[in-house]
Amino acid sequence: MAVHDGERFLAEAIESVLGQSVSELELLVIDDGSNDATPEILDGFAARDRRVVVRRQDNQGRTPSLNRGVALARAPLVARLDADDVCLPERFARRVAFLDRHPAVALVGGAVRLIDDGGRAFEESRYPLSDDEIRRAFAYTTPFVHSAVMFRRSAFDAAGGYRTCLVETEDLDLWLRIAERHELANLPDTVVAYCLHGGQATVRGLELQALCLVAARLSARARGAGEPDPLADAARIDEAWLLAHGATTREIAQAIVDSATWLAKLMGRAGYAEQADDLLDAVQARARREPHPGEMLAALHRARAARRALEGRPVLARIERGRALLAKRRP
Repeated sequence: MAVHDGERFLAEAIESVLGQSVSELELLVIDDGSNDATPEILDGFAARDRRVVVRRQDNQGRTPSLNRGVALARAPLVARLDADDVCLPERFARRVAFLDRHPAVALVGGAVRLIDDGGRAFEESRYPLSDDEIRRAFAYTTPFVHSAVMFRRSAFDAAGGYRTCLVETEDLDLWLRIAERHELANLPDTVVAYCLHGGQATVRGLELQALCLVAARLSARARGAGEPDPLADAARIDEAWLLAHGATTREIAQAIVDSATWLAKLMGRAGYAEQADDLLDAVQARARREPHPGEMLAALHRARAARRALEGRPVLARIERGRALLAKRRP
């Protein structure tokens, strides 16, 4: 677990780990320069339970923090959990048993229960289960929730760990590299309550996530073609870097639109209606700047139609669906 200023949800996240049906575990928490009550919360848990191991550092970001945490791990199996999420009690036991029975599998995840910041569950998200299904899904989505995975430490090390140039989607990049050597799997049971809160719906964060997503897939394509990995010596990912390494402006814009429609859908269902609409407005302005924005604009109108239907406004939903049809016909 890496945490920065996570006082609001941290205690519940830690308790969910210590309450697992598997008691023989170690919880490594990297406090990444927190300025709130996070250090005091961590000290309290560490004093009461020797399984909690805390390391503090100046703020470096999530990816370096996670690499440090895995480097400190002594067990052959490592699970991930964000500081605002909650493990269900059988999460570890079922994954350990599965990995014991399937030595070719190096990474296993599961379904997640989506909750708002008040703890209200509003959706269950499920993911492809078999190795073949997961590999096909990599082309259009990330078929694992980072906070719900367990992986073999040996596979993590062999793949080279998380790459620090990817401050977002560092997980997808790692899964793609692990997949080149090992099998992957998801189990159908729900293992984590994943917290969605209003602060996640920022355009800047969404664009950065989309850029890193394109970079991870571009890197995987290069390795698959036997070419040098462009991320091997990358220091920072931005739009200029992607264009210089073969990505197109349309590919980048489409990734942003896809991420926005997915996040806006979830934000709307979680009750953050204003943030969801603001997100779609900002991304629509970005899409309009593309040479041929028809399909992207259509996707955004379809997302708005779903939002209006969810709100019980069928007339506005029909209008947005009509706008989607018109946008799709644009050159």
